[in-house]
Amino acid sequence: MLVQDGRIQGVGAAHEVDIPSEAERVDAGGCTIVPGFVDIHVHGGSGADFMDASLESVDTACAFHAKGGTTSLLATLRTGPVTEIVQALGVLREAVGRTRAGADVAGVHIEGPYFAPAEAGAQPPGAMKDPEPGEWSHMLAFADIVRRMSVAPELPRALELGRELVARGIVASIGHTAATFDDVVAAVEAGFTHVTHIYSSMSGLRRVRAFRIPGVIEATLLLDELSAEMIADGRHLPPSLLQLIVKAKGLDRLCVCTDAVRVAGFPPGEHTSAGRTVLVEDDVAKLPDRSFFAGSIATMDRCVRTMVQEVGLSLREAIKLATVNPARFMRLDGDRGSLLPGKRADLVLLDDTLAVRMTIVGGRVVYDRKAAAATEVSGGGR
Repeated sequence: MLVQDGRIQGVGAAHEVDIPSEAERVDAGGCTIVPGFVDIHVHGGSGADFMDASLESVDTACAFHAKGGTTSLLATLRTGPVTEIVQALGVLREAVGRTRAGADVAGVHIEGPYFAPAEAGAQPPGAMKDPEPGEWSHMLAFADIVRRMSVAPELPRALELGRELVARGIVASIGHTAATFDDVVAAVEAGFTHVTHIYSSMSGLRRVRAFRIPGVIEATLLLDELSAEMIADGRHLPPSLLQLIVKAKGLDRLCVCTDAVRVAGFPPGEHTSAGRTVLVEDDVAKLPDRSFFAGSIATMDRCVRTMVQEVGLSLREAIKLATVNPARFMRLDGDRGSLLPGKRADLVLLDDTLAVRMTIVGGRVVYDRKAAAATEVSGGGR
């Protein structure tokens, strides 16, 4: 593979690609070169959160996730006061498209505050509310960087918001919702195309006066108009459920994401995240009473390993769920998500255990496991 000026120039056998004599060479022996991972739902990591409204936090989170092979991400903003969301958007506008320390911030995902309190999950329930045009207009003033917004479509004026998102080129996503099947059909008609972390914080089959009423889970699995993401950390969804989703939905309409939070990268124990105590235990973040997960601590390479080693997909199938599919769902596939000439040189070298040996963003090495190990041995690590 030949990379020049941050773009892929050629791919093929050695005799098919003309490599200039002065080119810097990277030996990928023993590794598989795959497209850089595209994480469309990630809140932070290594002590940083995109809600911090700090470029330093953006750099910290992006550097952390680059170690797991993420080369592009949607910086995800959780439910909170709209003034805080807008403040974070102002900082992220400076960060989008300006790779500094790791993964490229390809846009923003606003997750809330227009959610159903009954499906709050780990979102702060007191901050959830019904959509208001005078309020959402402040967030949509950043339509140039917002790629996606998650909304509970059954709320008053939610469909109006969905149509407004579509008109501004923003992906309308169904999330943290108690909607019925019919509500989802109405949402699809209003332009909703994606579903936020299937099975997590959403309605399923219920009984109402003896009748079975399908919910968002069943609608997602049935409706071809909807794509969906899975938190594939091996904890949020057991392998059998991941297998069911793949079987019912098909590989073309699914992707994986981390939903990683501030405490990703932290050791087991109690930590503070979003102003509340979070327990890191069993390779996942939990609320202290263990009633709900509080986001994952995964990186994208772990999601790929889960899909290969626990779900039984081929490496090619798992890579599809981590690269070209999420890029396509968020309309980023024009220049990333695959190894084609002209695309961004966003590359990952995976060893035979599917661990990341090197991450390259826009033709620049942002993580090298050997170099990092050497730095730690010499005392340069922290």
